[in-house]
This record gives sequence, C-alpha cells and structure tokens, in this order.
Amino acid sequence: MEHTNTQQKKGVRAALYLRVSTDEQAREGNGLAVQEEKLKAFCKSQPEEYILEAENIYKDEGYSGSLDIKHRPALSKLFEDAENKKFDVVLVYRLDRFFRSTRHLLNAFEVLKASGVSFQSATESFNTNEISGRLLLRLLASIAEAERETTRERTMSGKIKAAREGKFVCGVPTYGYFIDKPSRRLAVIPEQAKIVKKLFSWVVDEKLPLREVEKRMNQMKVPPPYNAKYKKRQTLNYWHRRTIGRILTNETYTGKFYYRKYKRPFNNLTSITDKRMLRPKEEWIEMKCPAIITQEMFEAAKQQLLKNREFSKRNQKRSYLYSKVIYCGKCGYKMFGGYQPSTKRWPTAGGRYYHGTYRNDKVIGISKRCDWCPQYSENRLEPVWECLKEILKNPKNMFDPLEKYIYREESPQNIGERLEEIATELSSVHEKQKRVDELYINGKIDQPRYREHSNGNGIEEKKLNDEASRLRQSLLTKKEKAEREVAIQQAYKQIKERLDSVSYDEKSEIVRLFIERVTLHAKEDYASVVFTFPGSTETATVKLGKKVSQENKSFPLVLNIKTITEAERRAQILRSNPLMYVPKTLV
Repeated sequence: MEHTNTQQKKGVRAALYLRVSTDEQAREGNGLAVQEEKLKAFCKSQPEEYILEAENIYKDEGYSGSLDIKHRPALSKLFEDAENKKFDVVLVYRLDRFFRSTRHLLNAFEVLKASGVSFQSATESFNTNEISGRLLLRLLASIAEAERETTRERTMSGKIKAAREGKFVCGVPTYGYFIDKPSRRLAVIPEQAKIVKKLFSWVVDEKLPLREVEKRMNQMKVPPPYNAKYKKRQTLNYWHRRTIGRILTNETYTGKFYYRKYKRPFNNLTSITDKRMLRPKEEWIEMKCPAIITQEMFEAAKQQLLKNREFSKRNQKRSYLYSKVIYCGKCGYKMFGGYQPSTKRWPTAGGRYYHGTYRNDKVIGISKRCDWCPQYSENRLEPVWECLKEILKNPKNMFDPLEKYIYREESPQNIGERLEEIATELSSVHEKQKRVDELYINGKIDQPRYREHSNGNGIEEKKLNDEASRLRQSLLTKKEKAEREVAIQQAYKQIKERLDSVSYDEKSEIVRLFIERVTLHAKEDYASVVFTFPGSTETATVKLGKKVSQENKSFPLVLNIKTITEAERRAQILRSNPLMYVPKTLV
C-alpha cells in the first residue's frame, strides 16, 4: 500500500483539453471521441506514469480556436483548476486544438507556467522546459495562425464570389426563409412569413414594445427560430426580446439586403442606426430574395423601435403626458419635463410643466438651444387632449376645423407649387445629411460635430414634412376623407365612452399612440400638433379595437391648436382658490 502511494506521488497528473468546431468535425473526422482516445493512448505510451482523472478531461465542442479563454467554458475551467494545482501537465492532440492565435497561445502558456503547469502536444514533439522547445512552440503557433488566416481568406473569397452570384452565404437562413439547394437562394416559408408579418404589424400598427411582443408570442406558443448551432443543447422553446429585435431589424425581409454591410457583431437596432457600424459602401454586395414586408414597413418598425427606446420608463422618476414628443417652436429642440409640488395655500398651482433649458450645471449633451425656451404648464396644453377626443368621437372634425381649438389655419393660394418647393428643400436636406454621414464614417468629423449637424438637419426635415402634411390635407378627395372617417370611427369605437374617465397612465398611452409631435409656440399660445392615426391599434393598457383599414400605412393630421394663456391659467387657479390673495390676517 505504501509502495502504491509512493508511485502515485512520483506520477504526473495530466489534464486533457479537447476542442473541435462543428464544421471541422464534419470535414476532418477529428471529433472529441477520437481526440480523447488518442490522448489516453499517448498517456499510456509515456515512460513516466501519467495519472488521468475523469474530472481533468475538458471538452469544448463547437467553439473556434480563435476565441479567448473566457469565451470557451471548458478552457476557462481548465485554467481555474490549473491555478488551484489540480494537475501538472496539459495535453492536447494538436497545438491548434488549444489556440489558433499566436498571441493567445503564448499568453496562455505564460499563465500555465506561472501556475507550475507544463504543456505538451501528442502529435508535435517539443519540450516547453527547454529554450529550443519554447522556440518550436512559437514557430508551430505561427504556422497554425498562418494556416487559419489562409483558410479564412480562401473561404472569404469563395463567399464573396458566391454572394456576387446571388447565392446565400450568411450561414443559418433568416427566420421565414429556407435555402433552396439547387439555386442556393432564399425561398419563403409561408407559415413563418405570417409570423414575421405579425411581428412587424404589432410594432408598427399597435406600437407594442418588445416586452409585450415577447409576452404575446410565448402566450401563443409559437415555435421559436431553430438554430443549428444549438441543436444538441436543451432549449426552453422560448421567444426572447433579442430574437424578436433581430427579426425586426433584419432588412432581408424587404427583398433586398447587403452582404458585408455591417461590422460584426451585429447589434440589432444599434447597428442599423449608428453610422460607425457600417463598412465602406464599396464592400457591400447587394443580394435579393422574395420580399415578406415592404421597405416602408421596415423603416416604420425602425422608427417605432427608436421611439420605444426613447419612451422607456426605466430611468423616469415621473411620467409626463407629452414627454419625448414636445418641442420648442423657436429653437426646434426637445423640451424636458419637470414637476413643481403644490402647497397648502395654493393646492392647484403646482404640477407638471415643460421647459427647454437644463436645470443643473452638469449639462448632459451638446444641443444648442435658443435663449428663450419657456416654462410651460402641462395644464395649459389641455386643449390638445380635448381636440384629440373630439376627433376620436367624431372623425369629421379632422376636416371641419373646431373653432374652439384651432388656431390660425391658413390655406396657401397655390398648394401645388409650395409642395414642389418643399420636395426640393427636402432633397437638399437629405443630400446635406448624406455628406455629413460620409464625413463621419470616414473619420473626418468627430461625434459631437456629427450630432450637431444631424440634429439641425433633422429639425429642418421635420418642419418641412409637417408643412407638407398640413398642405396635403386640403387636397384629399371626398373618397379619401370618407375612408379615413370610417377607419377611425370603427377602429376606435371601443374607447369613445371611456375617453372622459381614463386614468393619467391610460391618457399617456393614448397620447403616445395618436400624437407624433407637439411643437409649442409659447409666445403666441398655440401648439402645432402632428396626429397619427394608424390602421390598427392596440396597446398593453388601452384596447382600441381591431384593424378595419385595408392599408397598414398611418396617415398624419397636422393642426394648430390654441393653448390656455397664462392669464387664463391664473384665472383658473384663482377660481379654484378664492382665498389665495386674501391677507392671512383676514383668513
């Protein structure tokens, strides 16, 4: 017994590291079982006694050799155990099973050396305890890295050639499609295409946030996308927000997309909105497939996702009725929400308000603002809500101005000419923005300058689009007016009886659903309001009926609405607090 213990103490405790990617396993046949068998045989063939425990066999299947330690779970555990002195030597079948990057390999070797653990390959003879062995290690690592780069370059050249021929080379086919083997092009899966259309409709028409879409998909028990990479792993058969977001930001569904357009990794909404994530345009390869949605629907989904991100309440201490949609009519920049608590003496004098200047010295952002951005009480904007109610209750009010609310509606004498001028001005704005994008992508201007120019172009574009929408309203035919009236009347009849008694949160949901932007002209006491009436609307908190319009497009309505003046607001406060200005000695 004592003799056996002595033998074990003299033995070398070995750890085996096995790695293979799925492609390599299929191509070369060097699976984990083959590597394990050969390494065990290698241990038995050594003159020294190698002690191998089952817990010291580490397997990474489906992981690239170019990945770092932290991105390979078994390798990460191996280095943790090496630090805890659980073995004396790490054995691999071949050097490239450990790392394909010279830098990563040499760094890993130094970490093992610091832990007193040596390194050995079963098929490549070198001794890391000697200078010549360490030199050979570096040489073999460089050869493995060069081989990987050569293979990658050859593979990429083949992919680019195939992509130019119109063949799908992006790996797993996009959800809703399958790869037609004879042509190697994408073809539609009808059942999944219906799901894709639903996802876009829920976000664009019903304005649902991703968390609500996720909840609805899982309640419907729709099978999630299948990923071949995880076919051997247990899944929960669950839709995740990131999966849904990836679908909603995939331009493949429009029928035209580009290979090598975005830098990796693709980060959903961030990638398609941040110009820095784009590759140079000359590297893009245009590809086509059957379309599932229109380009307009894709752009509408992108804009709605941006709005959902902006309207997220994660960082909001208090909700505001017109938060994120109200702008100053003078400088064009967004106004902030604020709150002033009421007092016992003036119980109705406080409340929510909007302002255009930063309220502390630690300014966040670089937006230029006008010298006069007012503080405007939310109560003074009550006519905007009342006007919306009147339109929902009677759609004819869209075209018959309400004298009680509408301010200064002007009709240009030559609408057609002005619309042509607006189109020319919009084209000029788009060209300016395109030049700014190119300068930013090529590193000619920094991010603050880019944002400054983009904000200015965005404000100008919004003003022109609002004016065009208002002018087009007077060109609608009787048939178009009637169709819009029916769409609103039938789609929103479920909430007509509740409009006068909705809670503040429900009111916020309705405002967010129907109002795209409020431009406040404080000195003149009116607001230019862009209403948007979609064909189908349903939110998480307010049920607004089923789709009745045959079109998915929303239609805008721009009205200039009178707001409550400061004098009227003071009169309201005084009427509700008749003792406000009575001296305390008389109260």
